[in-house]
Amino acid sequence: MRNLICFLSASIILFACKEKMPTDITPPEKMQNILYDIHVVDGYISTISNLDSSRKVASAYYKGIFKKYGIDSAKHAQSMKYYYAHPAELGEVYKVIFNKLEKQKVVMEKADSTKKTKLVKATEVK
Repeated sequence: MRNLICFLSASIILFACKEKMPTDITPPEKMQNILYDIHVVDGYISTISNLDSSRKVASAYYKGIFKKYGIDSAKHAQSMKYYYAHPAELGEVYKVIFNKLEKQKVVMEKADSTKKTKLVKATEVK
């Protein structure tokens, strides 16, 4: 009984002391979506060989992402600073992003495979 009381007391103290996320920080669910979109854009931008062009394209895409989620670059930077200071929370965000990217990869590979099959069939007919 005494061990149970000690355990419950320690648990209450631990949960009561947990730092809460400030209200001006983008919540994890929204941050997952923002960072997912940013990483998809980064992947696209990495295919642009002209550095000046890629910077212009990147700027426009990032502004669009921030507008889509109702934030600005300053709020995003402030939120990222918070997440960098809380790596466990950032890790949880990136677990979700990784899973979404893996699912997207499977979809793209399937689409590529279907396209290649259609091309092979089209060339065989001729």
